[in-house]
Formats: sequence, C-alpha cells, structure tokens
Amino acid sequence: MKPSLQVPAHLRTGVRLRHHKGGEYEVVGACLIEATLETGILYRPLQGDAADLLWMRPAAAFDEPVDTPQGRVPRFRPL
Repeated sequence: MKPSLQVPAHLRTGVRLRHHKGGEYEVVGACLIEATLETGILYRPLQGDAADLLWMRPAAAFDEPVDTPQGRVPRFRPL
C-alpha cells in the first residue's frame, strides 16, 4: 500500500495559527514521518529571531487539547 498524506483543511499550506502560549505560526507544508508514516505538518514562527527555522509536528497533535491555568484549550487555533 502506497503511503499518502492526510492533511486536514485547517492545516493546509498558508494557514496561520496561534499557539496556546501566544506565538503565531504559518503552515509551510506537509510531510510523511518516516518512522510512523503519519502525516506531519511543517510550520514556522512568524515572530522572533527563529523565524527562519521550520518545525514539524504530527498533524493529530495540532488538535490535541492542552492543560493551562485557564483550563483545557486547543494547542493551536486558526488566526
């Protein structure tokens, strides 16, 4: 079976996101994670001195809720 990317519409290239800690990010693409064949999302910060770095997170992790002092919130929200 040929691996394929399963990219949710809210994580497509060009979408801007806000992290629950306040940072803003832009999705720059998708990839396959070699070890698991899961869809990974490549994203970059839109502020700070690390704006030239790309980060990767499994697509499923973008929607995971996280515990904060204000309660459970989504890890990322669309801007």
